[in-house]
Amino acid sequence: MIMEQINTIIVFACAVFAAGIWQAGIYSWHSLTLIVLAMLLLLTALWRVVRNYQQAFWPIIGLFFIAGMLCANLDSIVPADDISHHIGKTVTVTGIVAAVPEISQANTQDMQVRYVIRVQNVELEKTGVSAVASGKVRINVLYKENGELAVYGDKITVYGKVRELRGYNNPGQIDMTVALKREGITARMSVQEQNIKLNTAYAGYSWRAALADWQTGIVRALQKVMPVNDAAILTAVLFGGYQGINKSVVDDFAATGLIHILSVSGAHIALVAGLIRWFGNQLRLGSRTTTVVAVLAIVFYACISGFTPPVIRSMIMGIISLLAILVERESYAPAALAITALGMLVYQPLLLYDISFQLSFAATAGLVFLYKPTYDYLSAFLPAWLAGPLAVTASAQLGVLPIIAWYFNNFSLISFAANILVLPVVELVIILGLTGVIIYTVVPVIGNLVFVISSLLIGLVMMLTALLAAMPYSSVYIPSVGISGSAAYYLLLAWFYGWRPLAVPGPGQLVRQRPGTCATTAIVIIGLLAGYTWYPRPLSVHFIDVGQGDAALIITPRGKAVLVDTGGSFSGSNYDIGERVVAPYLKHYGVTTVDYLILTHGHQDHAGGAAGIAGRVSVNKVMLPREEYSQAVQALVHTKPVIAIIPTYTDQRFQLDGVDVGIEHAVGENGRNQAVTGNEVSSVVRVSYGRHSFLITGDLEAKGEEALLAAKEVKPCTVLKVGHHGSKTSTTAAFLQALAPEYAVISVGYANRFGHPHPETIRRLTDRQTVIYRTDTHGAVVFKSDGRKLEVDTYIK
Repeated sequence: MIMEQINTIIVFACAVFAAGIWQAGIYSWHSLTLIVLAMLLLLTALWRVVRNYQQAFWPIIGLFFIAGMLCANLDSIVPADDISHHIGKTVTVTGIVAAVPEISQANTQDMQVRYVIRVQNVELEKTGVSAVASGKVRINVLYKENGELAVYGDKITVYGKVRELRGYNNPGQIDMTVALKREGITARMSVQEQNIKLNTAYAGYSWRAALADWQTGIVRALQKVMPVNDAAILTAVLFGGYQGINKSVVDDFAATGLIHILSVSGAHIALVAGLIRWFGNQLRLGSRTTTVVAVLAIVFYACISGFTPPVIRSMIMGIISLLAILVERESYAPAALAITALGMLVYQPLLLYDISFQLSFAATAGLVFLYKPTYDYLSAFLPAWLAGPLAVTASAQLGVLPIIAWYFNNFSLISFAANILVLPVVELVIILGLTGVIIYTVVPVIGNLVFVISSLLIGLVMMLTALLAAMPYSSVYIPSVGISGSAAYYLLLAWFYGWRPLAVPGPGQLVRQRPGTCATTAIVIIGLLAGYTWYPRPLSVHFIDVGQGDAALIITPRGKAVLVDTGGSFSGSNYDIGERVVAPYLKHYGVTTVDYLILTHGHQDHAGGAAGIAGRVSVNKVMLPREEYSQAVQALVHTKPVIAIIPTYTDQRFQLDGVDVGIEHAVGENGRNQAVTGNEVSSVVRVSYGRHSFLITGDLEAKGEEALLAAKEVKPCTVLKVGHHGSKTSTTAAFLQALAPEYAVISVGYANRFGHPHPETIRRLTDRQTVIYRTDTHGAVVFKSDGRKLEVDTYIK
């Protein structure tokens, strides 16, 4: 009973501390105010402990909440000499390469290389003043194939403009800005190859640099004795990272619920610890000796994996679990898990927003709280060898389900079979790989033989995962539930599994005592869910943050979807906006089928993401302007050759759930090869519902606007998607006068090199008292309407 109370208090305190960090991310008080509140709560708690310790619970919990806010405040303080204070300035930065460079193929001739530099010195271009600096900066460089690359530990000098970290500000996506700041990276630079200078005479020593060199040697050895893809997979399971792995293989691992295997995680640590404990039992070494050896093995594995933050977290949790088993106090596991999480959050509050931390903590919590009752239930009708793996998978999956729903909207139904068929082979690959690494360091020839055997097993793993992933319904869509939905889910899970106050009856007891009430409640809940599913919702029009590009999503009252443009990366980048930004956004809002994909024109920043989207969600029809197929459109047609292509023409219309979608203007209706090209070929799309309409003009410029005005095709609109990202040559005064928009949305990249939006365009809009929203400053902009009222919401408040 006492242990249960201690577990409850510690777990509750950890949860409240995390809530304090989360609250500070939304709104926080000044640190001095928080310190005063903390002192008052501490005095109150001490006073109540003296009088009656049972009354001290809530002041202590309040103290942890304030402590969480205070830790978040203190963590957000940036040192005075940090590189981020030079954002917007052209500087010369000198520093040390602080991570293994990430190398990818940008095109047939160039390589894209990403460095992380620990800054030592900054020299301003304007003044020539040099000063000591701190922090880390991420450097993006485009190299020719024969370019000389820096390696971990090299000292380099970089010339260029320091820029602010910036991600895509849309709901349901990993905040890369926060992720980089967790790693100490506070700024970025994109530079030319000639503006990087290597200092080859630098003779400084770093054990991390030596470890990186050793890892590089192992990777090269793997690449010599096995296919490139096999080497990349074995590198991933040993050291982490997806670099070099075929995209289809990564998709198969994700579909079968085994994606965590491709990065060093708690599963790897548990495997090493379990193997050592098994050997210890076979050799009768005793619990204490076996535990010591297991702890040393875990630390060694974490070391060769590079001591990355996820590995360190898994190592700490593994060691605490081993110590709990050693003292035969498995009942301490919930408290141990909470204390571990609390210590990590105190050290680095931003971990709360880290998907790796969230998943590893939730999966471990699922195993701690749910495994035993799940195993007991399954072992009643299944053999132990089958009940065990199924219980592990089910417990971990139940623990992470809301997180998976929020970030990926995908649940692997085949993961249970994958964990039985594939996971044992993968575990054997990990064991052989680690053994091969150790042997290769001493006897390379024998080590290579072990690597070859590992490669054969990796081939079997890829074959099995491909077969399982190809099965119908191997993975299914699950909707995002948000924070309130997640809280309700975990409370319901705790109630169902018996983690509840004694006074609260369990599900079985409730059914036996009040069967009629339970049946009525179930019917009401099913009715409410059915009503919620079928009841029409407001029309929603989303202007997605895709950087310097356009993408607008229209969701009708009954869930039909129209996507106008898809965003896209510029040349030199292999980042697929469609696959990694727009498709996750669609799924976050429940869109698994796009009924109409309308591309205003074929430019990369409007159509570049189309192929990636078509590869992730179903697309029924594509509407294209009558122009020569651009490279982006060709990629779309190649991805989905059977897709229905509809050429656009002026006054073309269709209706979905009472929402009228029409092509207000199209160019080149008499054939594909027209004289009009570029931005002027942009189709103009109007979306109308009740009293409100939205006009999406693509990259239409002044000439096209004049043609519309001359043809008297311009009607007033409520919301205008400003043409060509707010350039000076679009959105003329005459065009605005005819449209008379109440709101204007500018889809534009943050601090883009084109100078968009132009101040003159902003002035023309403000002169008409048009309310302006920008995706670079507001993130995703969402309008909702029932046909009468109109509401607007932005991701960045």
